[in-house]
Parts: sequence; C-alpha cells; structure tokens
Amino acid sequence: MNFERKRIVFDTSSLISACLYPDREPAHCFRRALIEHDVFASTSTLGELDTVLRRAKFDAYRTVEYRQLWLRLYTGATLRLEPSVRIQACRDPKDDQFLELAVCARAHALVSGDIHLLEMDPFKGIRILTWKEFRANFLADSPP
Repeated sequence: MNFERKRIVFDTSSLISACLYPDREPAHCFRRALIEHDVFASTSTLGELDTVLRRAKFDAYRTVEYRQLWLRLYTGATLRLEPSVRIQACRDPKDDQFLELAVCARAHALVSGDIHLLEMDPFKGIRILTWKEFRANFLADSPP
C-alpha cells in the first residue's frame, strides 16, 4: 500500500468507539488518521455526531462534558466540506449523508461500523471499511 495522504470520512458509529474508549484500537487508529491523512466532516455529520454523543446511555462510559470536549477537538481537527450532491443509495437513509460527504470529498475511504454502509463496499470507487480494514490498508507500519 502506498501511504501518501488520503482523504478519509468517518461515520458516527466509528467515531463513537473512538470517543468512548480512548485506550482501545479504534481510538489509536483515529488519532493516527488525523495525523497521516485528511479527514473530512460536514455540518450534517457533525450535527448527527453531536446528537448521538449527548445520549444519556453513554454517561456510563464518559461524562457528557468529556464527550462534548472530544467533539470540539474532532471538529477542529477535520476539514469541513458541505456536499453539493444528494445521494439516496443506502438502505438506512440517515447514512446517505456519509456517502454524500465521501463522494464530494473524493474520499479514498469511509470508515464505518454500520452494516448498511459496509455492505455497499465499494461505493463509486470509495472503499467502505471497518477499523481493522482501515488500519491494515491506510495506516503506515500496520500489519496487513
């Protein structure tokens, strides 16, 4: 694999694990992705992430203050892009926003834990990958 900078989109499901478990593999991969690649977000994807991170069910893992701080750091570390195309392709219409962002960003990969997105790999030439697949294919010095 060529490890030049790539254009990456993360969906909400993948980011939740990176936020809630900072010492686990997804969080390590996410931090490396921010350093090694260009990570894109949109107003819509950030809004969904904010809404999900405010859910009380996550209070058992991290405080809402911690989660909001993590969101602010994520927002500041990503490149903002507002999609100019509308896509209606996913079985779960809420996930179309990630496809729209990935297409408009000309992303190399969309990282997801959502089966509705994963089953669409590849989408218009964009790989849709789990954390493990992303690590193996897009992070330098990672085992295959």
